[in-house]
Amino acid sequence: MDGWETRRHNKSYDWTIIQLGFPGSIFGFDVDTSHFTGNHAPVVSIEGANGSEADVASGKAQFEEILPKVDMNPGSHHYFVYQAPTSVYTHLRVNNYPDGGIARLRVYGQVVPQTLVASSSQNAGDLVDLAFVGNGGRAVSCSNQHFCSPSNLLLPGRGKTMGDGWETRRSRTPGHCDWAILKLGVPGFIEKVELDTRQFCGNFPPLVTLHATVSEEEEDVPADDAQWVEIVGAVPLTADAQHYFDVTGPKDVAFTHVKFTMYPDGGIKRIRINGRPASEPLN
Repeated sequence: MDGWETRRHNKSYDWTIIQLGFPGSIFGFDVDTSHFTGNHAPVVSIEGANGSEADVASGKAQFEEILPKVDMNPGSHHYFVYQAPTSVYTHLRVNNYPDGGIARLRVYGQVVPQTLVASSSQNAGDLVDLAFVGNGGRAVSCSNQHFCSPSNLLLPGRGKTMGDGWETRRSRTPGHCDWAILKLGVPGFIEKVELDTRQFCGNFPPLVTLHATVSEEEEDVPADDAQWVEIVGAVPLTADAQHYFDVTGPKDVAFTHVKFTMYPDGGIKRIRINGRPASEPLN
């Protein structure tokens, strides 16, 4: 069992504090007791706090209850969904009454950046990666995700395998293309782009384009009649390489979304949309 299990016969309760990968508002949880059949945690509650690592370590952070005590069953997933997102939290405290085991805790939500993370691209200088997951970027639509999700395009680093990039199925239809729409974490002025095909050696897209738009729709996906502006023309990619481009098109428009298109299909590891935010996030 590779979960969290505490010693028996606790007279009070056990707890653990988890730092979220990025600050965010929470939509729901999955408290998973898989494989804990005679030793699962009978009751669990969860609290949240928004504070620095130092405040949490010193006990100064103020935790508030966001999931009241709930009964757990052995070897089961327990799903909890909020009707509205919570406040923004940086840390969670999981309380285990009185003791026992939990295999996994899944926290579902949306990243809400409190400070923006600088781009990791070599050509970005002091620019921000507007699409980075840590800055609130999200993949909101795509034509195909047969092998892996376009959400991987926005993750940190360059990944470990092809499985943590975005790869579509092979197309046999003439004129086919695959695309993914990315919602920027904050609207911004795009200056440079990095397209990374690391580990995609025989399945990278031979030709790609990048377009951008401004959308004020309440939905995450721009409307069908959205006006897309080309910011990277039809450019060839090569195997297992980082490709850097200066964008064309207007430099004074704060775009909200980009659309990456592959001709005809293939896989790519990361996309970095480097630019300057139109405004700083609210702390």
